[in-house]
Amino acid sequence: MNPIEQCYASGGDMIIKTIETRAEGEPDSMLFSQGFDDWTCGTEDGRTLTFPGIAIEDALPKNDSSGYQSLNIALDNTTGDVQKVVEGYKAAGKRILMIHREYLESDLSYPTSVYHLTVLNREYADNTATFSCGFFDLLNTGYPRDKLTTLVAPGLTYI
Repeated sequence: MNPIEQCYASGGDMIIKTIETRAEGEPDSMLFSQGFDDWTCGTEDGRTLTFPGIAIEDALPKNDSSGYQSLNIALDNTTGDVQKVVEGYKAAGKRILMIHREYLESDLSYPTSVYHLTVLNREYADNTATFSCGFFDLLNTGYPRDKLTTLVAPGLTYI
């Protein structure tokens, strides 16, 4: 059982959700955390980032075998900063990437779950920026990892 599942089951720690948004090839990113508090957290690639708190809602994808998995994220856009930056990326013809991370309040040094996403659709209404994001980098995650074959694990022959 991973730490997030254990947290949901026990009702213990608070879950901190963060969003990092950037354009492909850009070094700078927009950072957000759910709630009113700013959180300084470690990332999976060794960076330490401070995520300012804003209103965030997310709808995680279903756990099923369908080919279409999407995550919907709604961000507070009262000041219009999110829309201005994202539309600037789109006008430049760049792909927009989002990284959705979840942390436990007791351990902010490393995320307990990470989703690397590509923005598919965006909508702005009533001071809210809503993004539909998809998992599109699944094909590149196999290389250079080891493949589980019958030569490596002979027991697979009998499954």
